[in-house]
Amino acid sequence: MKITCFLAVLTVTTVFATGCASGRIHEKSYLRAVSVTGNSEKSAVFALFGEDKTVSGIGEDLDQVKSNAELKNGRDLFTGYTELIIVDGKECKKLLGHMLYKWKVSPSCNVVYCEKGDELLEKYGVEQLIGVSKQAVKKGVSPECNIITVLGELCENGIAKVAELRVDGTVQSYVIY
Repeated sequence: MKITCFLAVLTVTTVFATGCASGRIHEKSYLRAVSVTGNSEKSAVFALFGEDKTVSGIGEDLDQVKSNAELKNGRDLFTGYTELIIVDGKECKKLLGHMLYKWKVSPSCNVVYCEKGDELLEKYGVEQLIGVSKQAVKKGVSPECNIITVLGELCENGIAKVAELRVDGTVQSYVIY
């Protein structure tokens, strides 16, 4: 009897915790990768799961950028499955902290540097960029660069090494602040 009650509670909790019970999965877009640039005014390009087009947003802070992109997209952006963040090297600690704690991106999400991340996303696509960032770690070009490791290094040392993916196709290690 105890096992049956436990399984029933576990099943109900699992269904409601995943959000599947609401039946509104199709009403959201799922963020796969994002390229963020700027200091005082931020801009971002969002690459979504299952869609060929990207969506952009501009604003004074990350939440305003995301909100702007959601208006253009016509749907809310779910950020929990994000696989790749491309930064321009400015205010990375604050930016990544916000993405991890407020946007709740996946802890395994890779962080890479590119001065022109929007061009990089357009030219190569998310799938190839994720593969390149993983190969850079595997081949020793850059250290492990998931958001937890990078943010930990930024908090502890004020700097972190990540893979630099260039629009010309080259890869090297880069120090972000």
